[in-house]
Amino acid sequence: MSNPNIEAEISFRFLSLDKFQAYSLVREILGSTHEAHSENKSYIACVPLTQQNFEDINDYYVRQRIEIEACDILVSVNANSTSGIVDIPVIVNRMLKYIDCKLTFSFTAT
Repeated sequence: MSNPNIEAEISFRFLSLDKFQAYSLVREILGSTHEAHSENKSYIACVPLTQQNFEDINDYYVRQRIEIEACDILVSVNANSTSGIVDIPVIVNRMLKYIDCKLTFSFTAT
């Protein structure tokens, strides 16, 4: 049974971009953001995984020759309770068929 008090945000993350890649990603894909990695000179970029961004993410991944280990799909769940079922959108399965990267989960209970 799905709980309406639980939300999931889905993002595709590039975990190790250089400065040029990070800045060009923000210009190329709507809603994307980046920040400098605290431990090295790379950037982590986050793109909302939506129908509108799906092809752009795939194109960017291929064009920039990103390694499969340098990306993931982040599922962030915010809930006002500690139990319940979260429906993950079908777009996650679709993306995994194109880019078979790891899944990372974040859960916050308020």
